[in-house]
Amino acid sequence: MATADFSVRGLELHSLYAWDYEWIVKCLDFMQSEDLNALMLHRNDFIDLIVYPGTYFGCDDSPCESIFDRYRQIFRTLYKYTPTRRSGPYQRRAFLKRVLQQAAKRGISVYVENKELYFPEIILEFYPHLVKEGKICASDPFWWDFIKIKYTEFFEEFPEIAGIITAPATGESKVSITSNRCTCERCQSTTRAEWFDTLLRAMYGPIKAAGKKLIVRDFVFDPEAHHEIASAMEQLPEDVVISLKNTPHDYYPTFPANSRIGNVGNHAQWIEFDAMGQYFGWGVGMADLSNDYRTRMRQAKEKGAEGIFFRTDWESLDGHTVFRSANLVNLYAGSALARDLGTENRVIHERYMAKSGWFAEGITAAQRAAAVAWFSSISEKTWEVTRRTPFVDDNVFSDSSLMPVSYEHAFWLAEEKNSLKAWVPQKAESLQPTWTAVLNAIAEKDDALSMVDALVRLSEYPPIGIDVQKAREYHGLLKVNRSYVQLFQSVVTALFLVRYVIETEEDRTGEHYRQALGTDLPESLRRLQESIPALLDFQTATDYHPHTIYTLLDPDRVSCLYRDLLRKLESHELTKELFDE
Repeated sequence: MATADFSVRGLELHSLYAWDYEWIVKCLDFMQSEDLNALMLHRNDFIDLIVYPGTYFGCDDSPCESIFDRYRQIFRTLYKYTPTRRSGPYQRRAFLKRVLQQAAKRGISVYVENKELYFPEIILEFYPHLVKEGKICASDPFWWDFIKIKYTEFFEEFPEIAGIITAPATGESKVSITSNRCTCERCQSTTRAEWFDTLLRAMYGPIKAAGKKLIVRDFVFDPEAHHEIASAMEQLPEDVVISLKNTPHDYYPTFPANSRIGNVGNHAQWIEFDAMGQYFGWGVGMADLSNDYRTRMRQAKEKGAEGIFFRTDWESLDGHTVFRSANLVNLYAGSALARDLGTENRVIHERYMAKSGWFAEGITAAQRAAAVAWFSSISEKTWEVTRRTPFVDDNVFSDSSLMPVSYEHAFWLAEEKNSLKAWVPQKAESLQPTWTAVLNAIAEKDDALSMVDALVRLSEYPPIGIDVQKAREYHGLLKVNRSYVQLFQSVVTALFLVRYVIETEEDRTGEHYRQALGTDLPESLRRLQESIPALLDFQTATDYHPHTIYTLLDPDRVSCLYRDLLRKLESHELTKELFDE
């Protein structure tokens, strides 16, 4: 067999799925089928849910063959101080041991992914000096001993684990210098780069001693933090792997490639992709990223990347996964391209269709080929629709694919939280309160609607090789996708027009301003208001799967935004002018 383009080919599970044995076994079977060789179990507090650590509850220094030797010494202390954690770690031990056995039978390595620092709450009671003026101190030396003890006990218990993937720079952990609010002298004098270095070296010691890999993610939210974590990572021992999101900050397919790819010194690189679509529609707004993956993976390969893996779900979206959405095609694309970057879309789509029950029984080779061509002609265009839906000129204009709930929320999301201008400065122009920006945003949404309408029409006439039930389901999901486009069309139009009439510095006596205030804005608000009862009817009259369709098309969210826009206009004394007949 030819050597794969990427030696590490991974699949990532989050939160609830990372603790669901039956689901993990199904994913392991999928991985074996598609030649993926690394499973990532991702939960921010994973380690802390599966080790006590015993040292802090009274374990002595005698050798422990298993967690039960520790529990034997500390069960009374656990019950006294943290009764809800007493039995959890040793029960989860049995779960993880079984997962590791199942993975080993399939030739799959298992990695644990978390965010540090995490710890059991009782630690703060045992060591009250860690809290200073009500704030947890991020720089106290206690943490570095705690980290070493925690990982030492973890690998004593689970020597089968291949390594630890961690993100120290996000501020999403319990303690991080990134979100540190402690004002003690030590915290004030500690740079973020110094803190990252100290933490990662504390982790590296016991991980290295166990013969395992430390993989550090550069998951950050701004260029400054990007630089600070980069400087710390580059100083780490060369056997530390650097894991990089394929785009800077987060999984935004409209963003440029992460500039850190290929710039990590002498470290191996793994590149992370999202298949489900936290920011690109969850599969409700469909997005076949086969072409995007191919381009970005080829660029990453050229810059020395040797690992690739794909996120299948999102910790903030319980009950949803790429396996339950139209975006499952991305997982087939990623798996195929990780083996061979030359794999054509036709081959990817045929594999996906065959495994997912798309083909009618008893069809000829010619009918099968026609079925694949029909599917490809639709699927390959879905990303271009979604690119023009929850984004505005590539700027993220959604709350993780959900529409914003207020005027301030919308532009905070686009300009601050998910800022594209931080990486591509000229993109800031497309969000400014200018008439050109208004027209461009509206035209983009009109294009999206026209494009999805064409796909809906095409899906009405499947070839004979397509299973009838599959064709019916796909047509229905494309119609839901159209509703998603229509919602963002109404939302973006109203928001841009409101911003224009409130904030523009253009001539307020000119034709454009009079048109916006006199006709365009009232019409856009009317359309937004009318979408609320339509979405209410949709909620009660349809029974689509998955449930996340109704999360994205929530009339209460639209109502909240509509009321906020009226308040905003009223605060600028524009309501009477808008609605005065």
